[in-house]
Amino acid sequence: MDIKKELLNGKGYAVIDIENMNLLNELQSSFIKKINISNDNKKDINFVRKKVAKMSKAEVNQCMVDLSKFNNLSEMIVNSCPKLVESLCGKELFIQRRATFVMNVPGEGQAKQWPHYELMSGISPYSYIIWVPLHDLEENSGVYYFDQKKSLEIMKKEQDSGVGIVNGPIALNMMSDQKPKKLNFGQAIIFNPFLLHGNRVFNSELARIACTTRFQSSNKPLLQKNSDYLKYYTLN
Repeated sequence: MDIKKELLNGKGYAVIDIENMNLLNELQSSFIKKINISNDNKKDINFVRKKVAKMSKAEVNQCMVDLSKFNNLSEMIVNSCPKLVESLCGKELFIQRRATFVMNVPGEGQAKQWPHYELMSGISPYSYIIWVPLHDLEENSGVYYFDQKKSLEIMKKEQDSGVGIVNGPIALNMMSDQKPKKLNFGQAIIFNPFLLHGNRVFNSELARIACTTRFQSSNKPLLQKNSDYLKYYTLN
């Protein structure tokens, strides 16, 4: 598959295999060490997921704030797929200054993530987004994506309806029918900023933990609402 062609002219997203599994394993291990949930030195990713699944929303939010100190996360993510990133943007990049971990707790009482696209947050149209789960994904626990054509159709319908919002009734009524991508550890999803995406409520004894970052070529305009969002980086 020509990933760049797929991102620009095809579905707008693609499932990719991580090129550097040693680095992804290192990222996972660093996450396990940094998250402040237990003094047990024998904890693994599923131990952490089980603990997170029992946390309150406030506790999960505090964990994600604490993990913002993981200040080389963007670098680790882009260097886990260096050939792909270079093929899309070259070696001189702007990368997200503070990449994020996202932890989703299972259960019907948990909030769904409404369909949204990255441009709603002021992300540059020249950016790409990589979403990497830190474990195998169980059925329906991942993120769903409307392909590029469908996303634009939904946006146009919302606009023509006079509602004046992107994630209005049309998009929201489609949430329950979506089937999230089922990925294995070592796979990720890369997508462009025009795609509507979100997640559903899922049932499991384990939380879902992923990390995500945005990047673009340094030769493209930033077009960011906040220039501090990205930093210059040369790919290894």
